[in-house]
Amino acid sequence: MLRSVTLVTRSEEETMEIGAALGRFLRPGDMVFMIGELGSGKTRLAKGLIAQATGSPREDVVSPTFTLMNRFEGDFDVYHADLYRLAPEHVEDIGLEDALDQGGALLVEWAERISWTEDDALVVRFQAPDQTDTRIVVFEWQDQSHWRERLPWVLKEIPERIKLDCESL
Repeated sequence: MLRSVTLVTRSEEETMEIGAALGRFLRPGDMVFMIGELGSGKTRLAKGLIAQATGSPREDVVSPTFTLMNRFEGDFDVYHADLYRLAPEHVEDIGLEDALDQGGALLVEWAERISWTEDDALVVRFQAPDQTDTRIVVFEWQDQSHWRERLPWVLKEIPERIKLDCESL
């Protein structure tokens, strides 16, 4: 069964806070697939997640739009891919699966461009409903996923002002 949690942020900093909460519980082998329009908050969440998971300064975490994938070192490597410039038929050429094979975690922006999915992935959908800094961020995961066990802990790290709708976990 598909589970979901909806959050609303009102600033880039709040979106990074969500990422940092995820980063505290990120583990080797994890996959986080981000889906949303340009400017909807994917890179801000990635910035918070990667900085928290690896200890990298936030200012060093930039979207790999032109390099396609960046590796950040920490207790384990976190690979950050941005598929914006790639056609779906070229995605397999950048080595997404290799990142997991090397014991890292994988964070993918524009994940709607990949053809493979995993039941264990956390899907994060972004919406920017108006011309303000408000963002709707929806976490989706399968009931049998290991995220089922970790997401309640992640949510405890997110300030109450950001939470909107949490199904029973």
